[in-house]
Amino acid sequence: MTSSSAFLSGTVARRRGPLIDKLASPWRISWPLIVGMSLFVLLLNATGLPLLADPDSRWHVAIGKWILENGAVPHVDGHSHTFTGQPWIAKEWLSQILLALAERGGGWGGVAALSAASIAVTFALMLRLLLRDLRPLPALLFTVAAIVLSSPHFLARPHVFAFPFLVLWVAGLVRASEQGRAPSPLLLLAMLLWANLHGGFTLGLMLCGFFALEAVVTAADAAQRRFLFVEWLKFGVATVLVACTTPYGPESMLVTLRIFGLGEALSLIKEWQSPDFQNLPMQELMLLAAIFGALACGLKLPVLRLLLVLGFLHLFLKHARNIELMAVLTPLVVAPILARQWPSLRLDSGAFLARSAGRSSTALALSFAALFAACMIKLANIQPPTDTTPVAALEFAQREKLQGRVFNDYDFGGFLIHAGIPTFIDGRGELFGGDFIKRYADAIKLRGDDPLGLLLDRHGIEWTLLQNDQPANKLLELLPGWHRAYRDETATIFVRTAPNQASGR
Repeated sequence: MTSSSAFLSGTVARRRGPLIDKLASPWRISWPLIVGMSLFVLLLNATGLPLLADPDSRWHVAIGKWILENGAVPHVDGHSHTFTGQPWIAKEWLSQILLALAERGGGWGGVAALSAASIAVTFALMLRLLLRDLRPLPALLFTVAAIVLSSPHFLARPHVFAFPFLVLWVAGLVRASEQGRAPSPLLLLAMLLWANLHGGFTLGLMLCGFFALEAVVTAADAAQRRFLFVEWLKFGVATVLVACTTPYGPESMLVTLRIFGLGEALSLIKEWQSPDFQNLPMQELMLLAAIFGALACGLKLPVLRLLLVLGFLHLFLKHARNIELMAVLTPLVVAPILARQWPSLRLDSGAFLARSAGRSSTALALSFAALFAACMIKLANIQPPTDTTPVAALEFAQREKLQGRVFNDYDFGGFLIHAGIPTFIDGRGELFGGDFIKRYADAIKLRGDDPLGLLLDRHGIEWTLLQNDQPANKLLELLPGWHRAYRDETATIFVRTAPNQASGR
């Protein structure tokens, strides 16, 4: 009887185990769900920071509104008085529509919520993809490090909506190369969305070429090499065709060339400068820690994969805005190699919280996120920071009925576009060109061969709106025909008092 009872008990236990697991699975939680939800709640805070810290968010919203109102995408500039009518395209039109809809539905809180959601999904997805190769601990360390490193670029701008598709695209290319096959055609959907969300999709095209080369070079024999060459070539051609499926066709690719064609003027724009490790010591510390860990542990990367990692590092050291490329993509690229070199890092199927979250727990988390976002939008009054939003100064200008062209601070350009005031300059560098940006920077900093007064006369400027610490304000105090009309903790306004001799007024 005892043996029979034990046998029956064991049989029932074995049957109940899968049954209990099946019943519990809809409520199963996972590390990606935890990380994504935590990041969403941290980013969607009452200060609006860091998401709303960038002044360009405003002009992206304004362009989105223009597209919605006109039912078309722009082909010429209509938001500056210096380049009105010149060719210009909204290459990030889909992201701009999303931002405009979010602002229409929930104000700046809605913009922050949508941006936070995209970033949270990105890093939850990154962690889920890393868990295909690695145990939870190293996968979590990579993900948390990527979040910390990328946080300065967590801004309510088009690039955050492209983040998830960047991750999917690179992970799909890595997986195809690792498995000795061409990528799945479904991956083209990621490129289609990426191409319409953000101009960085051109990097995706280059990465496709790189992994095609790696797949062919590492093929087992000549027959497989020929097969992979043909398959990757077909996928590459399809990728280029899909990338051209935008309202502007292939012109969206050419904008990238125009941006890098700005030359030395590119270094005058903060996000295109090299990283400042004095103000961001954590980035330097984590970068050094990663290099130390790789050398100390004897990590060995194949030559092509090593060149790719060094390429990501170069892009970051060249332009600080590329930090997420290094922080997010490097782990995805090296994870399969780590798992091969150190089998102890491979994922155990029974690892704690490593499996996908259940449907019920996911639905509950999404419901909580929606409720949390609704409460923050309604109660927190989330607004962009005042240092890039000279609200009081603009109210003064409107109250005093200041007319004519304005000479504005670069960081105020997005604010003015959003307010419907044509700018002298703003964040659309590819429109203004390197020479114009450099002349503007030299004039506002009181350097170069083009005097500020002559520049103001030549462009028919009637009033200025600059940050208080700009050297141009000191000269305007002394310049005949100008007087200071307004000043607060954010901005200073000067108004022309004498006729503009250059225009005969």
